[in-house]
Amino acid sequence: MASTLPPLADVGTSETPFLDLSETTKLKNLKFRWGLLSVEWITATLQTIKSKTLQHITLYPATTAHMVEDAVYEEWQELDCLLVQLWTLHPIRLQLMYRMGEGEGERDLRDHILSLLPELSRRGLVDLVEGTD
Repeated sequence: MASTLPPLADVGTSETPFLDLSETTKLKNLKFRWGLLSVEWITATLQTIKSKTLQHITLYPATTAHMVEDAVYEEWQELDCLLVQLWTLHPIRLQLMYRMGEGEGERDLRDHILSLLPELSRRGLVDLVEGTD
């Protein structure tokens, strides 16, 4: 018998290599809040999704410092490609939460986030939402 998650799964930190969602059958909404989670972990977890009911993915990046390193930038490109593939299979709403800071380097955060997901951004498939979470 296939296990199911509640309609909303909020994924937090984990010491596992990734979260296997291949057996979930009623997954509708998925949230990733990363502190210790890497972009690579999120990509590996999303690759396990088989659910046809998934409708919404929300990403909460931790800080801009995690976004600027070359290795992490490549991980974002892989995530971008995977999310486009998921959307191609069936439309999934993607929301990317960000915080607009007061500092000089924080002012262009919105544009920077869009550059991390270039194909999703080009196709208009990502909603940027300024938030406190």
